Amino acid sequence: MAGRRGVAGGALDWAGIRRRVEEAGRALAAGPALSPGKARELLEQRAAALARPPAEPPREGGVEALTFTLGEEVYALESRYVLEVFRPADLARLPGAEPPLAGVTAWRGELLLVLDLRPVPGAKTEPVVGPKLVVALGDERPAFGLVADGVRGIVRLEAGDIGLLPEGPGVAREYLRGMTGGAVLVLDAPALLRRYGAAT
Repeated sequence: MAGRRGVAGGALDWAGIRRRVEEAGRALAAGPALSPGKARELLEQRAAALARPPAEPPREGGVEALTFTLGEEVYALESRYVLEVFRPADLARLPGAEPPLAGVTAWRGELLLVLDLRPVPGAKTEPVVGPKLVVALGDERPAFGLVADGVRGIVRLEAGDIGLLPEGPGVAREYLRGMTGGAVLVLDAPALLRRYGAAT
């Protein structure tokens, strides 16, 4: 017969097929039975996950910075550019050098150019006689050092902490990112490295 595909015994048992499909659906929905031990383990895992404190959201735009004093000013410098803070044995003058170039000193068997940033923000320029400290800076290698009177420590600076510099003569803005609410001058390390790193 052309109207039906071959089925032994004639018509299909639609009621039986529907019953088997429903039984299979109920079995799939029930899933495999859990042993008491497995159920307890799953409950303990869920309880531990609920008790875990929420992860702190990542802080974006902030940097870790070294703060140091020089004269009456406090500076902040991104710490990833700081290689070392050391006490120099001596500082040799560079004849005819223009500020902020102060001289050179020996560091780890090499000569390191030293900058005195006091002229940069417009503070009084005083001759550097045996700087107390030098902050060695660099990216992949030592580039130069900065004169410092003392180190305050490491702070976290968020992008919103850095405001505009006050107006006034003598402020070399190309080397400063801005000023914090606590009057800390934030140095622009990449700008300093571009300008004076090539001289080493």
